[in-house]
Amino acid sequence: MLQELIATGFFVGRFRYAPGTVGTLLGIPLVYLFAFKWWLVAILGIFLYLVGFWACSYVVDMRKESDPEDVIIDEVLGYFLSYMLIEPTLESILVGFFTFRLLDIFKPYPINLFEKLPKGHGVMADDAIAGLINSVILFFLFH
Repeated sequence: MLQELIATGFFVGRFRYAPGTVGTLLGIPLVYLFAFKWWLVAILGIFLYLVGFWACSYVVDMRKESDPEDVIIDEVLGYFLSYMLIEPTLESILVGFFTFRLLDIFKPYPINLFEKLPKGHGVMADDAIAGLINSVILFFLFH
């Protein structure tokens, strides 16, 4: 039960419309509070990945689905990692939200390779890579 609670963002992922977008919105307070130093983003990102992997692996096994729609911890992680290279501002939070959603929805190469990993890694890794790629995009846009 705890794993499902974490994986779904305290069941926010069960929101009927656009759960991935809602999950990304959950990342905004995390970015605002903790994304002011790259090393803090790295440490918290690793922690989120490990907890998310644990929770997602449980949900994937339980439901026999490779990436359940209501699992949103991966979007929270990916959006948070988008601020590895820049500090958040109102403008970068808005632009980063849209660029991350585009990367997450369309999953261009090499992001699409990571969703093929097994269990929780397949759920978490593609969004983590999308977030890191988004961080590079935001760096070039805002520096």
